[in-house]
Amino acid sequence: MKKIQKIGVTAFIQHDGKVLLLKRSQKEKFLPGYWEMPGGKVEFGEDIDEAVAREVKEETNLKVKVIRPYDVFSYVSDDGNRHTVDIQYIVEIIEDIGNLKIADAHDEAKWAGREEIDGLEISESMKEGIRKGYNFKYNEKRSS
Repeated sequence: MKKIQKIGVTAFIQHDGKVLLLKRSQKEKFLPGYWEMPGGKVEFGEDIDEAVAREVKEETNLKVKVIRPYDVFSYVSDDGNRHTVDIQYIVEIIEDIGNLKIADAHDEAKWAGREEIDGLEISESMKEGIRKGYNFKYNEKRSS
């Protein structure tokens, strides 16, 4: 079987101290029913910041301003055929959150507080990314 390498982007979107999470559709092959931050793959030749904004728009209908990357992680699929490198970004919403509408790849959206994360079905790598996003935002506020 052909080995695939993919670059992904994920957006840490915070509002009133909570992070936006999307629940993957039960129809998805990879991690059905798991919660995740909005994101997806970078298209060949695409600017990475534009990929973050595009993925957020496609998955949530929200326009965002890309601030900066805060973490990078990688994983190999259970079958060993796909290696994904994911770059996680801090982004800010630049429009009313009332425009939030989820795409077909997800069943639900929720704003989750830091204390809720461990109680949700989220992959360990995604939980770690969420924790790092909260820590980055906390440290950013303390230094300003």
